[in-house]
Amino acid sequence: MAQFKRIAVVGAGLIGGSILLAAARRGLAGSLSCWSRSESSRATLRAMDVAEVFDNAADCVKGADLIIVTTPVDTAEQTFLAISPGLSAGAIVTDAGSVKAAILLAARRLPVANPFVGSHPMAGGEKAGASHASAQLFENRVCFITPTGQDDPKSVGVVRQFWEALGSIITETDAASHDEIVAAISHVPHAAASALMLAVMDQPGFRLAAAGQGLRDATRIAAGEENLWVGILLANARHTVTGLKAVEQRAAELRQVIEAQDAPALRRLLAEARIARQSLEPSA
Repeated sequence: MAQFKRIAVVGAGLIGGSILLAAARRGLAGSLSCWSRSESSRATLRAMDVAEVFDNAADCVKGADLIIVTTPVDTAEQTFLAISPGLSAGAIVTDAGSVKAAILLAARRLPVANPFVGSHPMAGGEKAGASHASAQLFENRVCFITPTGQDDPKSVGVVRQFWEALGSIITETDAASHDEIVAAISHVPHAAASALMLAVMDQPGFRLAAAGQGLRDATRIAAGEENLWVGILLANARHTVTGLKAVEQRAAELRQVIEAQDAPALRRLLAEARIARQSLEPSA
């Protein structure tokens, strides 16, 4: 039997489209519905043929018992206001936003009758849009759930079970801790990769035709869609700025030892970075 009567996805790009595909494959709901602001995205979603596609966000959520908001962080408040007229009493709302403190504030716009539980799957990629959606996107990926401590335990359990059903590994934490963690592992790396790409392009010796895989690997995430990332970086500005200052300090440290021709110090720094990078790989 399906876990939900109807699941609605509001803002169906890469994440939202992948939720729809994954939920359809696993039979999690009696029916699926979705909305996207973009007409071209709605056309892509209709072609996927797994959910009823709406032109209006409030209509999309009517009759749904679980709603997942996947619009950009800086439009969350606007989205919550837009869906509120269509929400059924008791329907649970969650999200997939990369910043949680700001989303929690925006969720105050939801009706009192609709519990909100923040969530954030650590999944995605530099290629945006529903056309790149995958039913496997969430498998074995960490998904943060950020209850406030004042939530209805049943609602938190429902959101946990939903992401687990998509294959995610659940981590519970508060919104403030989430934003600090995700700045370190996602937001700072994205900003740093963008800065690196800009700095490389500024070099008089830069030749696009000669660029190899090393540059592509080091800057891959800088290809992320800027309108999405503006909202994320500004919403988590304090932690991102702290991280970028650390990047600047480490870059200056490397520059100084190279300028000084200090081979032992340079070797130590490169080894420290190599060992840290190797620790990201799964154990053999």
